[in-house]
Amino acid sequence: MGYLLEGLGRGLLGNLGSAFEAQLGDTSDEPTWALVEAVHDRPEDIEAHMALGRRHLKEGRFAAAQANFDHVLQLDRRATAARLGLICAMDEMGRTDEAIRHLQIAQKEDPTNSAILFSLGLCHERRNQLDVAAQYYRDALNFCPQLRNAHERLAAICLHDGRPTDAIPHYELLCRWDPDSVDARLILAGLFLETGQPQLAIEHYERALVMEPDNWVAHNDLASAYEQAGLIHEAIEHLHETAETRPGFADTHLRLGDLYARLGDDPAALRHYAQALEIHPEYLEAVVKMGTQHLRNGRYLEAARWFNRAVEINDRLLVAYVGLGLAQRAAGRTEEAMAAFDMAASVEPNSTLLFSEMARLQLKVAAHQSTEGVLNPHPRRSPASGGAEGVTDLIDQQIKRHRQALKTRPNHADMHYRLGLLLRNRGLNDQAIEEFRCAVEINPVYVKALIKLGLALKEAGELDEAISVLERAVELKPEYVDLHYHLGLLFAERNRFELAIEHFEQAIKGAPDNVDFHANLALALQNMGLLDRAAATWQAVCELTPAESAGPTQTA
Repeated sequence: MGYLLEGLGRGLLGNLGSAFEAQLGDTSDEPTWALVEAVHDRPEDIEAHMALGRRHLKEGRFAAAQANFDHVLQLDRRATAARLGLICAMDEMGRTDEAIRHLQIAQKEDPTNSAILFSLGLCHERRNQLDVAAQYYRDALNFCPQLRNAHERLAAICLHDGRPTDAIPHYELLCRWDPDSVDARLILAGLFLETGQPQLAIEHYERALVMEPDNWVAHNDLASAYEQAGLIHEAIEHLHETAETRPGFADTHLRLGDLYARLGDDPAALRHYAQALEIHPEYLEAVVKMGTQHLRNGRYLEAARWFNRAVEINDRLLVAYVGLGLAQRAAGRTEEAMAAFDMAASVEPNSTLLFSEMARLQLKVAAHQSTEGVLNPHPRRSPASGGAEGVTDLIDQQIKRHRQALKTRPNHADMHYRLGLLLRNRGLNDQAIEEFRCAVEINPVYVKALIKLGLALKEAGELDEAISVLERAVELKPEYVDLHYHLGLLFAERNRFELAIEHFEQAIKGAPDNVDFHANLALALQNMGLLDRAAATWQAVCELTPAESAGPTQTA
């Protein structure tokens, strides 16, 4: 299940404007009032109306944008850009049927335009006309074979229709075109595992793990010798020369960041950690060191957010190791499978530790905001900031807060999951298992909770149950696929999505035993990669801050 559910959301556009950014992007430097005056003074000027229409689109005045584009089409019925603008305005206002009609006109005028064909496919897919949608996606690929979104939507339709084998060629192409995409590689591995091809699944899980920068070795022996001799400046100079001659190595910038941190040069350290992440955005060690550098300098909020991002990257490694182990087990390679599960178990504490540190720092942030209204300019002077005892106390406070919140929201799966992580950090594995069980009972497709439960059971010596639980984490049940698929389509149409949420909220009023709707909806969207997992976790933890201690929010 894992990354296969994410495949259902890939390729979706939140609005059709994303498909026509090149034609409809607002490039004018003029203020809006000047564009309005230009239209007033020159009512027959097509470019003036187009410029104002683009601005209205950009600023969310969709009815006004429609009026401008309609006027252009009255002046020139073959003004394709104006018709595309009109389509985007209609799409934003939820008038999909009218958007389809104008897309069909535009397609007749420009039959090889892959963006128009893709948009027709997306609109028909939203209308649940999957055969029609698939044909438009295939037509788009005829004119633009490397149109990633079309491959992703065709694969999603294959998954929805129970044809995972047919989804495989699309992800094979995506991996060939973008060999550094770990997410695409994990989806492809999951597809091979789902279709009973464990040897191929093993190959792609292994590739995904090798692609993680933390598994790469690119040490520079001379720089290491300088460093061991205490010649830090010489080591830095040599690494700068290395970065100039071999600019593609993230490890070089990571080591430069470490050396500048040793010298106390905070801006230079942050700059080189950031350069490492520009080369490899998912470089776990660089993310952790970025958080550590912020922590070292008392910037708790920034540190917490970087640690939270590290948790998500580490959890992806967990998925890869668990998938590899299950594929090896299915291939009869039991000893190797146990080794992969052991690797997953060795990686898992990183998530627990990093989440606990993030939760601890969030309490520090709230405390400083409460006492000063802004972040304490000298946070390291706070008695809560030092010593192992202070760390333990703050984690215990977070455990208490989660337990208290669960008394009023017992059906909040994510809160049970987070409490389980905190309990694991305190060494309370049996209690953590119970919290993870609660999370997956409430939300059976909570993949991260299933993986954490399986590894906790393995640690407790319950190997058979552990493997059974881990198998559930990759099992793709049709009912879950259908739910996530249609939710993803609905989410891509924000106006319909918000209306559906409003209707559902009205329907569940007065139902005291209903599940925690918003929390589980958020988890479903995270499963498909439609919500930022790290940001969602940070927000959820912040929401537990008692109202009396909450101060103004600092932006990152």
